[in-house]
Amino acid sequence: MFKIKTITLHFLNTNLVMLVEDEVHIDRVIDFFSTHFVIRESEGDTSSCVATISIRKGQADLANYAGHHDWEPLYIRKSASPFFTIPAVRQHVGEKEHLFCKHTNTLLTLDASTKFIDVTSEDVTSEAFNLILIELIRDVVIKNEENEGTVILHASCAFRNGAAYLITGPKGSGKTTTIMELVHRFGYQIMSGDKTFLFEKNGVLMASGWPDYPHIGIGTLTKYPEVINKVNMSINAEEIKDIWSPKHKVAVDPQLFREIMPSSEPGLQCPVAYIFYPTVSSSPDCFIEPLSNHQDRIGENIETIPETSDSSWNHYIKVNHEKLQFSVKKITQMLEQVQALRIIGSGVLPEHESISLSLHSGG
Repeated sequence: MFKIKTITLHFLNTNLVMLVEDEVHIDRVIDFFSTHFVIRESEGDTSSCVATISIRKGQADLANYAGHHDWEPLYIRKSASPFFTIPAVRQHVGEKEHLFCKHTNTLLTLDASTKFIDVTSEDVTSEAFNLILIELIRDVVIKNEENEGTVILHASCAFRNGAAYLITGPKGSGKTTTIMELVHRFGYQIMSGDKTFLFEKNGVLMASGWPDYPHIGIGTLTKYPEVINKVNMSINAEEIKDIWSPKHKVAVDPQLFREIMPSSEPGLQCPVAYIFYPTVSSSPDCFIEPLSNHQDRIGENIETIPETSDSSWNHYIKVNHEKLQFSVKKITQMLEQVQALRIIGSGVLPEHESISLSLHSGG
């Protein structure tokens, strides 16, 4: 009989409980979420949790399931990188939803009626297995938070003196360049690298960070030789056409990224102070200027789960889209009241009251 370890994960409005067999090693999963989740080993009460996730080693045989010839192919995650791509097949049997990942021989059984998810796999030590668990947890938390009034903005987020500084824009606009400037030159901490969770609390627009897979553009890396050395790579920018293209990004190990980028405390929630819209290029100069009307830009960068039910790789939590659209409207209106600034040029930030006053005011 294997010993079971109970691990609780808390993020904003979401509580998860994981029941992990002692021969299953998920340290990488815990490390990934520990930057933003409050995680404890305990014998906690499972009655208030969104899901109890049982993780065990075992053989997953599709022949044990009715209609095993009718599995629907899909992707748990699809990426330009084969490493981050997770193909699977799916089948519904009664109240339960089954997903099978052949490359790790992993079976996920999701039962929303009992708030229970079973994960059984023969391969419980590989990075590919850890990635499946990470995507499962991320999906459950995101959907639950959207049902609780949280809105996700495609934005990096920096923290200083009790306030959040949002940096948003399309891929390749310079979000990572800007946040690295704030961290390395102005003493900020990173809250979030790619997604920031926004919500209203007592009439105040609040922000919380989110764990992700760090990717840094080649153009950004060329500005920080010490980071290149830590990443242990060689870059010849002259051989790369358009180093500022979003196509030229390097994946960085999350633990190494934390060494490069000092981070805020897990579970941090704080008011939003500014929102930056960078447009970084090879220009030798950099300017920061006010942006009076940025409503359209906000809408372009808010991320929501599509209403089409088939667009999701699982249906453990169904998003209330009517409630979500109400939340999006409210948060958008609050974001419109936040002072917005454009950053144009090299990305080497000049002294400006929006970033310097917070530095000089202490903390």
